[in-house]
Amino acid sequence: MRLKPLLAKTWVQVCLLAALFIVAAGTTIVLIQRWRKTENTTAATRQGSLDEISGLTTGDVVKLPKLPTLKNDYVDLSTPEKQYLLCAFISTDCEGCSHDERFWKDLRNEISDKNVKFYVISVDRDQAKVQTFARAYDFENLPVLFDPQREALAAFKIQFVPQYVLLTIGGKVVARWNGIRRYEPGGQNATEKLDGLRELLSSSASVR
Repeated sequence: MRLKPLLAKTWVQVCLLAALFIVAAGTTIVLIQRWRKTENTTAATRQGSLDEISGLTTGDVVKLPKLPTLKNDYVDLSTPEKQYLLCAFISTDCEGCSHDERFWKDLRNEISDKNVKFYVISVDRDQAKVQTFARAYDFENLPVLFDPQREALAAFKIQFVPQYVLLTIGGKVVARWNGIRRYEPGGQNATEKLDGLRELLSSSASVR
């Protein structure tokens, strides 16, 4: 006669435990999702903010290295052909780096008759990896260098990519920018900054 109440009590306890488990699991999932979102936002913000990342500053002088090209020769950045040197630093591990490809091509065309030499520099060691990346995103015909000895990585104090550095012929830093798809909190959108750079490099009055 006491079996039914016992079973009923046990069933209620099981239901309560199941409900508690579901609530706990749901809360854990929500907390994990919020944590991931916060971490991703923080990482993206940090990647895009030059103010919070150590590196070159205007006026610094860089010891310019000699780097290999994808065509099995070398470019000595310390003996540039023109008055200014613009370097776009990327990595094959950086998905966002390929977003700047259209800009590179436009920029090369716009400054072709100016006193600016432009290079895309991958901080990767492996030539084949860089070649595959450049071919996949259709910029292998641009002047692409890579960094097997980590010379550029050290000389330019690269902490994140994509990053742009504009220098004079003697290696003096004029400015640096983050990639055009990045955003600097409290500052200008990076696209706006590079639009300003485009105007600077395309102006025969400013660069001559």
